[in-house]
Amino acid sequence: MSLTELDTNRDVVLTDVETRVNWTINSATAAQSRSIATFVMEGSSSSYLVNAQGTTTTTPLSSAFRHISNYYFSSTAGATIPVAQNNVATTPISRVVQIGRTTLDDGILSGSVTAVMSFGVVGNLTFTDIPQSSITGSIGRKGDLIETNDTTNIVGTVFYDTGTMVFHGGDASTNFLVTSSSGFLFGPGATAGNVAINSLSFKTISNIKRSSFFCRAFNKEFNYTNNSTAVADTALGSISASLTGNPVTFITTVGLYNDGGDLIAVAKVSPPVKKTFDTEKTFSVRLQY
Repeated sequence: MSLTELDTNRDVVLTDVETRVNWTINSATAAQSRSIATFVMEGSSSSYLVNAQGTTTTTPLSSAFRHISNYYFSSTAGATIPVAQNNVATTPISRVVQIGRTTLDDGILSGSVTAVMSFGVVGNLTFTDIPQSSITGSIGRKGDLIETNDTTNIVGTVFYDTGTMVFHGGDASTNFLVTSSSGFLFGPGATAGNVAINSLSFKTISNIKRSSFFCRAFNKEFNYTNNSTAVADTALGSISASLTGNPVTFITTVGLYNDGGDLIAVAKVSPPVKKTFDTEKTFSVRLQY
């Protein structure tokens, strides 16, 4: 069989497909089923994180704090991060919502986050995200989490590409920095020192890249075979009479090769396609990743 070189302008089509999914989490059960973890992290705490299934892990709260402060906020002080609404003061405590990878896909859609929360006797406060225009190095896209009734009250930061929401600010009535051994509670039931997430909604995005290759078997091509069953006489090297004159073959497989001649993808044809000497066939091979 011969190899046909693809013309990238004629034979190759590249497309991106984005899928968006709406999520609304309003109970601890829903949070656990979607692998959404919530916790309070403290710079000097010796307590341990609790995972989405309610099981205590072996990761100290202080270890999580140092990781987030250094990675997300480039903090040189291991036990502090900036307070969201002023970026001058620092805090050794904050609350986090982490969306699991199985739910997150390729990230949170910016501008899609809405959370309704209660703080003790203060109930049903709504918070949304405002995307920032700049993209920061390794952490990618991020946005401010604000109170909708007071847009100057920045209560935290959302990191869209990792599905991380860090609540590290808030004014007197929306104080996410209050000391507590527990972080967030899903569903109603805020008590002193606790913050209840009545509902959390957001959209996730999934980006799929598709490449379509149009592979053409021209007339007088691909009508031969290396299969040993085609040999009529081994000594003479003659081939079967059916493959002489007007040979007929059946194409069952299309292979894609790189510039070095290495086979990188295989597509099976079902059912096999009949190819005569005087016909041409075109196959569209789609790679999705």
